[in-house]
Amino acid sequence: MPSPKCMQTQLYGRDVYFKGVHDSGAYKDIQGMTLALAFCDEVVNMPQNVWNMLIGRLRKPGAQLFATCNPEGPAHWFKKEIIDQADEKGVKYWTFLMEDNPTLTVEYVERMKKMYTGMWYKRYILGEWAVAHGLIYDSFDKENIYENDQDTPNYYVVGVDYGTSNATAAVLCGIRPTRWPQITVEREYYYDSVKGGRQKTDDELARDIKDFVSYHNVSAIYVDPSAASLKLELQRRNLPVLSAKNDVLPGIKTVSKFIANKNMVINKNCTTLIEALQSYCWDPAAADRGEDKPLKKFDHICDCTRYAIFSAFPSGEFNNPDEHLTIDQIRRNVYGSNDDNYVSDMLGLGQGGYF
Repeated sequence: MPSPKCMQTQLYGRDVYFKGVHDSGAYKDIQGMTLALAFCDEVVNMPQNVWNMLIGRLRKPGAQLFATCNPEGPAHWFKKEIIDQADEKGVKYWTFLMEDNPTLTVEYVERMKKMYTGMWYKRYILGEWAVAHGLIYDSFDKENIYENDQDTPNYYVVGVDYGTSNATAAVLCGIRPTRWPQITVEREYYYDSVKGGRQKTDDELARDIKDFVSYHNVSAIYVDPSAASLKLELQRRNLPVLSAKNDVLPGIKTVSKFIANKNMVINKNCTTLIEALQSYCWDPAAADRGEDKPLKKFDHICDCTRYAIFSAFPSGEFNNPDEHLTIDQIRRNVYGSNDDNYVSDMLGLGQGGYF
């Protein structure tokens, strides 16, 4: 019998079940089923034990499975155990590029090619099972650094990565949303307790960050989701605190797009961030295990930058460089709602808020 966690419908007289695979425990929801056909979207995101259970459930004579995916690293289980053993396991596979899709215009394809660099380009554009190695932000160069004063931004967002025995870092990002968002990182904050000789209290860090924000028109301060005590101290100082989106790989991909298209520029005085972006690397040991993970080095200020950018502009939105942003779109991205009252109520600011 199907699990109650599976959505069920009928199609051409057949029972059809829909199941989201969020973690390795999802195998329980298909255990015991007898299936004739399965379709898996983005199969590389599926835990291997769920795949194995699904294969075992295809018990009807002539049963088939169809799957789609973007490539991951060459050590990924699906590449090693399915693609590389296709002949032995009776698997057929095909590689399609964007040029093979007749519904996509040439302009769209060319625009997408400009969105990715390095590993992302190899995977999402060339369709290669490329290993995550070398620099993460490999398109960062002198064009991402500015010296002269920029135009006043429409608003600011701040990203904060919290550390006790590790460093606490923050960046102040100006946003100009007249076209595909232009982000200027104007200031950085970095306190390393090892170099400083002592740990700062949450009260001290909150005071530092309030001084760091200063008079700037800050719309949101995105803080490491696990830093509950620091968030509380910041809220006590009437700062617009939100938990940052902490999806690492989608966040890195989004920051990479901004860097590659030169929509993110950094003040030359932000030396810690500039040095970190030029040194932030993939973990080769993780790549050998089929995982994409950054090396835990130079990561604190890179993390807070990712918090700010990915939280304000989640992956999958505003990918068109010609797209103009409305104030409602900005508010939805920063606050998760188009409702003006939601902004004020959530931040406890009364009417007006920070806009």
